[in-house]
Amino acid sequence: MRSSYWYRLRIDLPRYIFFVIWMLTNIGLFIGFFLRFQLEPEYLYMRIRTLHALAFARGPANIINLNTALVLLPICRNLVSHIRGCCKCAPRGIRTLLDKNITFHQWFAWAIVVGSIVHTGAHWYNYERFAALYNLTEEIIQERGFAPQESQPIPVGLTTPIDPVALCFTTYAGVTGHIMVVVLFLMVTSSVEFIRRKYFEVFWYTHHLFGIYLIALGLHQFQRLLPVQTNYKQHDPANCSRSEAIFNICKQAPTFEAAAPTSWMWFIGPLGIYVLERIIRHIQYFLPVTITKVVEHPSKVYEIQMKRPFFHAEVGQYVFINVPRASLLEWHPFTLTSSPEEDYFSVHIRVVGDWTGAVGRYLGVGSGLFRQSRDLPRIFIDGSFGTASEDVFNFEVGVLVGAGIGITPFASVLKSVWYRLQDETATLKLKKVYFFWIAPDTSSFEWFSDLLQNLEQQMLERGLNKFLNYNIYLTRGWDEKDAKVIMLHDAEGEDPITGLQQKTFYGRPNWESIFDQISMAHPRTDVGVIFCGPKGLSHTLHGNCNRFNQLSGADRAKFFYNKENF
Repeated sequence: MRSSYWYRLRIDLPRYIFFVIWMLTNIGLFIGFFLRFQLEPEYLYMRIRTLHALAFARGPANIINLNTALVLLPICRNLVSHIRGCCKCAPRGIRTLLDKNITFHQWFAWAIVVGSIVHTGAHWYNYERFAALYNLTEEIIQERGFAPQESQPIPVGLTTPIDPVALCFTTYAGVTGHIMVVVLFLMVTSSVEFIRRKYFEVFWYTHHLFGIYLIALGLHQFQRLLPVQTNYKQHDPANCSRSEAIFNICKQAPTFEAAAPTSWMWFIGPLGIYVLERIIRHIQYFLPVTITKVVEHPSKVYEIQMKRPFFHAEVGQYVFINVPRASLLEWHPFTLTSSPEEDYFSVHIRVVGDWTGAVGRYLGVGSGLFRQSRDLPRIFIDGSFGTASEDVFNFEVGVLVGAGIGITPFASVLKSVWYRLQDETATLKLKKVYFFWIAPDTSSFEWFSDLLQNLEQQMLERGLNKFLNYNIYLTRGWDEKDAKVIMLHDAEGEDPITGLQQKTFYGRPNWESIFDQISMAHPRTDVGVIFCGPKGLSHTLHGNCNRFNQLSGADRAKFFYNKENF
């Protein structure tokens, strides 16, 4: 039991350390700047106007600055892939950390949102305070304990009295602040899973508003509205702000200077890295892509085989595809179904929307007509980018689980396994592969069954039939007629649904039983579990990995969970 806890700590420790450091940094920035603006004497005259709202505005502002700097880095996909490639010998926990790049991007984004809510609320309170003070005479201000008129800080660029409406909607800070609020609202609401899955174009376009957000953030302090007292040693604001004391002990009037803008300093470095990333990706964008073959598969699936100069990909990686004829601005991610050993790269695309249907029509899918290369649409490729599937060859035993269209990364993996088994000079650490495919209906099998049949036949011929153990589960999509056909042909050698030697299972897998069998079959062995599919099944698999690792010992395997992220 103790070894299982040490295993979980060893794998998850880098993520926990990163989270704790990030969270403590955010908390430290908030507390540090809150106390600075709440206690430091150079800000006392501004505190008289705003009370605690100044500190509540400046504390979250630095959380926004920090996470704006961080939010760009996880989506620098070339950078993440390069680091992943450089960390092949690093501990598994470090490599798993890199697979969480989208999760970290979401963490940073939510920190920006929370900081923005507090920051905006504090400044709206400030506007209310300015409105309350707007019509007060000097005598009333003195009676209520405010500094005399000549001692009140006058924000640079404004005149006395301060019009709260003008401060809110005509200053750089007010205008850019409200622009950022609107942009964040659009980006966050379009990022919810329902919209991202059903209306990807909405998510794609609104996310590119981040450029407007960064420009607004850079200009937010440009007008330099925050006054800072410069002679607080000669003019002690704690005493001199009291009206009855100013003529007795204060020999010098307070002087102020405007606080310099600092937000741009936070994100200029990461922005430079991101711009370099985009330059590299645009260079790849203009490299010519040649379509060598278009293959129609059943169930509205078509395959595009392509070549491009200087293109290289590892198993299971993915690319972004742009077809200007279908949409000038849309880029869609697709997992590569080819292996690194092949002299081309390919993707399988299922027609499920306007964009995939339009691309298929331009490629001649469904027309039955041969198209010359000059008649095919131009295709631009961005990538390839790394995923968790690359790690399968670092284990002695691999468990590959794909649900629905989540099977595509494993087409590349299985092809590469076959090529490596054929190469007698290659050293292959992987000794056993368990492959599970959970499909919702019978049509899902059709486009992938040819690959499995060829792989099955070739492995039987070479006596490697025990290397690959594959299991296909059909969760729904059969009727009474299908059930009769299945029963009639059940005794035959081939499965009536897939045409494979291995029979299809009907229903959902019993994952607890499956993990127990694998754990007992491979004692003292590291087993890599790689999954691509919906979040619910991911939780189930991850939970079983943790559960059976608690039983790990001399007669049990250890499971290492990895999930594909796009």
